[in-house]
Amino acid sequence: MGRPRRYDENELLDAAQELFWVRGYDRTTVEDIAAASGVATSSLYAAYGNKAALFLRVFRRYCDARARLVAEAVAPDSRDIDEALNEFLARIVDDCLSYPDRRGCLMLTSIADLQERIPEVVEVTTATVATMKEIVTDKLVRTAHARGRRLTRRDAYDRAARAVVASQAVIHLSRLPLPRERLVAMGIALLPA
Repeated sequence: MGRPRRYDENELLDAAQELFWVRGYDRTTVEDIAAASGVATSSLYAAYGNKAALFLRVFRRYCDARARLVAEAVAPDSRDIDEALNEFLARIVDDCLSYPDRRGCLMLTSIADLQERIPEVVEVTTATVATMKEIVTDKLVRTAHARGRRLTRRDAYDRAARAVVASQAVIHLSRLPLPRERLVAMGIALLPA
């Protein structure tokens, strides 16, 4: 039987996520994570096996948090579908701007950088984006029905899919020194009429 862990795994994963997100996968070493987290390198290898496995643990956790952010962004009641989508995009912009270094999105940068070397990144990203689309679809259907408007799930899904793509574009654009209002307006411009 192995020895119990003597560190807080959430704190370790927080430290690893920060490094992977800010520096990127290639410029982050297991030794960097050990130094940032205070967890011995040998313990990291014992728990995760290698850097890719540790990254995937961080990545899955990050993507789960992004899906929860989308759920929180669409949770408040909205007067109509357009307001719901506008509020969704504004919440995503606010999250992006909450990081002073405007770091973008670990999920989006990882898919570009790692899809060939760590194929699970594609699987996790695909599943996360599908979850986001379903969350926004549910919100649009609820909003329409609460207002006595008929909206098919297919139509809601099409609008939700466009909104999720718009949010991803806004996340990339948030790395530029653009003001909040401009980023929100750019996202809204990408929404279907």
